[in-house]
This record gives sequence, structure tokens and C-alpha cells, in this order.
Amino acid sequence: MTRHPILAATLAATTILSAGLPVAAQAASSERGGAQEAAVPGGIVYVPPSRGAPQGRIGGSTRGPVGGLPSLEVLAPDHAGLTASPQPTLLWYLGAPAKGPIEIVVDTVEMSGRPPLLDVTLQRPSPGINAVDLAQHKVRLEPGRLYRWSVAMQVDPAQRSGDVLASGMIVYQTGASPAVDRKAPPATAASRLAAQGYWYDALAVLSRAIAGQPGDAGLRDLRASLLEQVGLREPAAYDRAGRRE
Repeated sequence: MTRHPILAATLAATTILSAGLPVAAQAASSERGGAQEAAVPGGIVYVPPSRGAPQGRIGGSTRGPVGGLPSLEVLAPDHAGLTASPQPTLLWYLGAPAKGPIEIVVDTVEMSGRPPLLDVTLQRPSPGINAVDLAQHKVRLEPGRLYRWSVAMQVDPAQRSGDVLASGMIVYQTGASPAVDRKAPPATAASRLAAQGYWYDALAVLSRAIAGQPGDAGLRDLRASLLEQVGLREPAAYDRAGRRE
């Protein structure tokens, strides 16, 4: 596969920024910053890892002259988010029906010359919050390695610079397992995961629960609160609206 031109440039820049950083910094180690200790409405607080990793979320705005396109967001923090699973679920948001195929790619930032770990194309994804389960695609992340994952809407396959592109970063962290009771209710489990810095796992727990109980206003409020804490306002508003339906 030929990598997306915008994503390739971003991966190269991220590689330069992360070169020479210790693994603990690249992985945004489990030492927690104290900036978000205060309680927030909704009962969930995301405590991000230390800020040693490069910044890297790209929002879903158009990269070409074509306007009137739906917004596209990866549900990721603005830094390398952690997961305790080698096969996490990644979530993304589409603001309206897609104007073209959606391509989802997971790749290492090193761009080693090997094909990406994941490269799938969806023809008609639904608007709203969508998920891609890496386990279903038999994709496994390596511990401590920095990955970038992206979602791109193809407006003109011949001119990929006009795509709507969103991307974020993820690290699979091994070692100390998250202190979460497997039998805990989803809201409790997600809150504990978020407090320990496991962004992707907290979000996945809430999203699976919402898929089973789409009318649960409390779960939607929790997910909206989590999204708002990292600046994902439009997906949060989608959840807030959904709870009133």
C-alpha cells in the first residue's frame, strides 16, 4: 500500500520528534500528571500520562479546496493515549453521511517499509460514533511501541490531498495491569481506567455498554464528559443529543 501522503508526512515528523526519547517517554509512561485531579460533571476524570510523548492528534478538517464535507474525528486524546490491551477497540466519529469511502489505517510511526498493521476501507459507514476492533482483524500491537492510527474519507481517489483526515496515537503498555474489578459496572470500570490513564480502554468500556443500552442517558453523559476533557466537543454533543432522544 502507498501510504496516505498527508499521513506519511505526519508520521515522519512524529518519528523525528520521538527520536532519542526513552521508551517510558515515548509510551507516555504510567506516571500521572496532576493537572486533572478535580472532579468534573459526569463523574469521570481522565488523568493523562506524563507528557513525554509528542503531541499528535489531527482533526478531521478538509485538506483541499472541497467544502461542505462532514466532520471526522478520531476519539483520541491530543497525546499518545494508553491501552492495556494488545488488541484494543478504536473509536471514531462521523458527523454526517460520508461523501466517499472511509479508509482506516494503523501503522507504526517508524514507517519501517513494511505494510501497515491494518488497512481497511468501509463503503457506507453510519454517521455517529463508530468502532474498529483490532481483534476482529487479527491485529496485535507490540508493547511500548508508538502507533498512529488514522481515518480518512476519500473525496477524490485521484487526489488524496483533498481527503478529510483524522488521526491519533496509541501505545500498548504492559507491566502493571489496571486495577479494575472485572465484575464492576461499566461506569465504575471506565472511571477507574480513566483515572489510571488508560484512555482507549475507558472509552471502549463505555462504548460497549452504550451499544447494549443505547438509551442509557447516564452512560452517554459519562462518555460525553470523557470526550469533552480532551477537546472532542462535537462527538460529545452527539452523545448529549442522543441521551435526549
